[in-house]
Amino acid sequence: MRSFTTFRRALVAASLVVTAALPASAHATSGTGSDGKVDRLQMPGSRFRQRNPISLRAVNALSVIMRTENIEDPTYLTQRRSVSDLVAKKLSLDAEQLHRAWSRAPRDHQIATLAALTQLGVRYVVGKESPYVHVDCSGLLWFAWRTAGVDMPRQAVSQLDPRMRVKREDAVAGDIVGEGTHVHIYLGVGRAMVHAPFNGKSVRLKTMSEAQYNRVAWANPSNIATYRL
Repeated sequence: MRSFTTFRRALVAASLVVTAALPASAHATSGTGSDGKVDRLQMPGSRFRQRNPISLRAVNALSVIMRTENIEDPTYLTQRRSVSDLVAKKLSLDAEQLHRAWSRAPRDHQIATLAALTQLGVRYVVGKESPYVHVDCSGLLWFAWRTAGVDMPRQAVSQLDPRMRVKREDAVAGDIVGEGTHVHIYLGVGRAMVHAPFNGKSVRLKTMSEAQYNRVAWANPSNIATYRL
């Protein structure tokens, strides 16, 4: 997995400078519009800063953990807690329980979870794995886990390969949850997930229905390190 260090750094760097690729309309502009009113000044990166606050804080947390192996780094914990608190509020979860669940997860799982959260609001397009632009469900997981340094396969059926399966009670934040050709990333408590749903929708948080929760398969991508799909 160490062979992906450069790849991971590039992904985080891309997330931090993604505003450089924004359309010209996102850069500083001013003047008089067709209605005679003065257009509001737009500073560079303004569109990026308008993204989901969970995503923005996840980018900040990632920028710290990608520079250290220490998941107890105080700066990282502060940044990560700001993410988990917002997630807990959004999904009506116990903030302390979610914080503890993320703390129990290995470093690669924490990175994958945060990377997936950076994509909230990104539009679903089948067959795509373009961060901050378009992704599908397995493309989201492909991006998240490759950010964590795991050679994740691209297709949902391979991401749920039986050799990666774990028991539901052993699952931790960052694990894969799914059935058929649709996959989610588990957030570590209850039925809380993040996923890219389907065409016309965008990456979002989700509380899985109890019926679906009882029939889905669970997989730990770290297990892929022991073989190649």
